[in-house]
Amino acid sequence: CHNRYDDLGFKAPTRMGIINSLDKFDAEFFSIHSKLSDVTDPRLNSDAFSIIKRSKQRTNFYGIVGNESSMLASRISYNFGLTGPSMAINTSCSSSATAIHQALLSIRSGVCDAAIVAGAHCNTDAVLPVMFHDMEMTSPDGKCKAFDAEADGYARAEAVVAIYICKMRDAKRAYATLVHAAINNDGYKDQGITYPSEVQQEDVMRKAYVEAGVDPLEVDYVEAHGTGTKVGDPQELHAVAQALCEGRSRPLLVGSVKTNMGHSEPAAALCGLSKMILAHIKGILPANLYYCTPNPDIPALLDGKIQVVDKNIKFSAKYVGLNSTGFGGTNVHIVLKFDNHQDIENSWKPKIPLIILCSGRTEEAVQHFFDNALIESQDQHFVKLLHELSKNAIPRHPYRGYAVINSDNIDIHVDKNELKDSTWFIFTGMGSQWPGMSNDLVRFEAFNKSVRVSQEHLNNVGFNLMNVLQSSEPTVFDDLKNSIVALSAFQVALVALLKSPGLVHSAQLAGNE
Repeated sequence: CHNRYDDLGFKAPTRMGIINSLDKFDAEFFSIHSKLSDVTDPRLNSDAFSIIKRSKQRTNFYGIVGNESSMLASRISYNFGLTGPSMAINTSCSSSATAIHQALLSIRSGVCDAAIVAGAHCNTDAVLPVMFHDMEMTSPDGKCKAFDAEADGYARAEAVVAIYICKMRDAKRAYATLVHAAINNDGYKDQGITYPSEVQQEDVMRKAYVEAGVDPLEVDYVEAHGTGTKVGDPQELHAVAQALCEGRSRPLLVGSVKTNMGHSEPAAALCGLSKMILAHIKGILPANLYYCTPNPDIPALLDGKIQVVDKNIKFSAKYVGLNSTGFGGTNVHIVLKFDNHQDIENSWKPKIPLIILCSGRTEEAVQHFFDNALIESQDQHFVKLLHELSKNAIPRHPYRGYAVINSDNIDIHVDKNELKDSTWFIFTGMGSQWPGMSNDLVRFEAFNKSVRVSQEHLNNVGFNLMNVLQSSEPTVFDDLKNSIVALSAFQVALVALLKSPGLVHSAQLAGNE
């Protein structure tokens, strides 16, 4: 339940999916002035600006910058220093799907090499929920019963989602392939602009698969728009049945993430896409909630052409269709492909101790991250992602930490560090050597390779470096020659090891006693 509008006396649904702690937004981290963050619209469709316009508060520069829809995309470009096309797209509930379509066009036409598609939706205005509720678009009990006989509207929800799209050849890891996306609009309809068009939804689906060169019968599942409205659900599934079910030997599975979390409106397609990626990773497709009795106005549910996923099932689909329909008639269909033969490598037992790095605004934030990250430390893709994030210093993250994971123990260290302008490698002189001092480090390829190179050069003078380094004899370094040569080769190899993950020194010092 929510109480965001209780004090206003409005009649609204009793339940709504909300993001907790909006007041905890860390404006300083994003270099956003406090005056700007106080008036910034946290979503892609401006609820917040409508409040400001109705209030007696005088609009200033910050109000304009914080609520102009064009600034939302530009702020991402500004923060990350991105110089390619930057645009905010508003086609109502199909906004994020339209943005994905635009991103694919831009990448394939060579306008850009990659794209970030972000969607955010927060219910900051009480008037819109009341308007939707009065129009019988939202469910009184706040439950989205998509495709059910008792469907009576959707639950509004909040979400913040972002995806990174690039060409497969440039991807360091791929969670799904965006095969194709098609888009159209209903145009004129006798029933009115907000009435969905079965004809145009069918057309956009057929177009997507023809242009992609994919047989619709290869589609194993459709993530539907599925809002639970009395008109929307029948129109959509009529179109799905016509476009994708002809000649199908078994029912086509469908579902809608809106039954699980509510309708996040402009971010809805990104939420649906996130659901499918997580389903693929976990191998489980979540149940469509509140589905008990098929909607009698949807014949395809009654004759078995379409089956709603009403319980958690195993998921191994190759092709998935994703529907998104806008309030004003903009329809988008996205074709996804999953590589079910890809080695997910969840089970991972590295031969060397595992290091996980983290930084944060507070010591508690870093420790909280480690508490959760250690649970996933056997997931190789997750660890690789953390290493990628740790290559460069994150501004305004004064607290840093690391965890060293061995087979029998975990060592965690968190400290506050000031950024240094230079990095020095400082080595001790004679006296720091001990028998077997390289035994653990030779497991690292960069270190081992350097030692082998040194051995090749020392072969010319008859010195067996490997024997000295690997010797467990307590007196091996009593010979001054063994100490000097082995320690020098060890320090050269240590520099090679430090450089292997990209750690470059500004200077290095070697001491002597």
